[in-house]
Amino acid sequence: MDSTGQLTDISAPIDFNTHDVTPPPLQKEKWTVQSLALDLSGSCNLSCRYCAEAASQPVRRPMDVETIGAALNYLFPGREMKCNTTLRFGSGEPLMALPLLKEIEKRLKRISIKNKTFVNNVFLTTNGTLIDDEVREWLISTLWHVKISFDGPKSIQDHWRITKDKKGTYDKIKPVIETLAKKMKQKFSTTAVLCKDADPQVVFDESAALGVQRIELVPVVNYDEAVYPDHSDIEKYTEFVQNHARTIAEKTGNKRIPGLTRFSDRVCRVMGYNNFRIPCGAGRNFYGVGPDGALYPCFRFIGIEKFILGNVYSGLDHNAVNSFLSGPGRPYEKRTSCSKCWAAPLCGGPCFACSELFGPGNGEPLPVHCAYVMADAKAAVWLVNTLRKKNPVRLLSFLPEVARVI
Repeated sequence: MDSTGQLTDISAPIDFNTHDVTPPPLQKEKWTVQSLALDLSGSCNLSCRYCAEAASQPVRRPMDVETIGAALNYLFPGREMKCNTTLRFGSGEPLMALPLLKEIEKRLKRISIKNKTFVNNVFLTTNGTLIDDEVREWLISTLWHVKISFDGPKSIQDHWRITKDKKGTYDKIKPVIETLAKKMKQKFSTTAVLCKDADPQVVFDESAALGVQRIELVPVVNYDEAVYPDHSDIEKYTEFVQNHARTIAEKTGNKRIPGLTRFSDRVCRVMGYNNFRIPCGAGRNFYGVGPDGALYPCFRFIGIEKFILGNVYSGLDHNAVNSFLSGPGRPYEKRTSCSKCWAAPLCGGPCFACSELFGPGNGEPLPVHCAYVMADAKAAVWLVNTLRKKNPVRLLSFLPEVARVI
């Protein structure tokens, strides 16, 4: 990026043709809701210094059992379940509402029996600090997917992810991560937020050393630009992801290489899978549910009134949905920056919430986020082209188990 925050290296790799992976235009259709994210607790027990929710969302109350029942009825309305129907908990700290989670588990078992299909596409994101031995064993027994927010070494974790009384959290969650990584394997992952001065290699290696097989690294989003990675941080990430690609290409034998989830997604897209003109199904087949049952494009919008798109009791307000889809949720070719970017099919455009709540305006992406996507995309193109010549069979490991439906 230059001094104005604009990307300076936007040229496509010489061995990559954008047209080969450009998805067809989105069709105007009535979308089927396939995924909900429930804001169970409405709050968090930590005071992370860069928290995007605290910066952009109002205070909310916990969800009640009645609303939970309505949300589950909305997602599972007695019809045959599709294999990609999912339920998510990640807004605030969901384990603050542990009794509600256990009630949901019971109801999902009843739904499974009724539909003769086990509901196991459940995803919970937690900071991990409320996981004691009992909660840990319960989480393992649910067969849900669990992700712990973990920023890496003690010096980084204890600087950014702190308690209400300003204490670090590393010592509390390290043994939790080690145990879950061992017992949950591919259903467990970590996600780290990359702020200024965080070395991505060091962050990645810390999770890998604890046995984590699936590691997500995401650039920070906040109103405070002082926390954002600078040019040197982006150079570090570019070098890191290039080295990660080379390690995969040079892999021999049964050597274990932890997956870098966002990079792996770019590799998949370079091969032509899961390419869409939007980054996710928010406002289409995916919605966030607030404590009163209001429906939002995703959990990042919960509590912001202008983004209400309906409720779980009466359904979607299709006028509000159409307004979102033509504005904040529009495809990448209708965004000035993205329409000119060779890597747009590999990301689908900016996160709707990040661009609307923290972006430079008019739904345009954050330049620093684009820089990270560009680094991933170039490394992914190199890896795919290298393995196609050297070891095409290894590319099969990047294929999605189930194609993502948007």
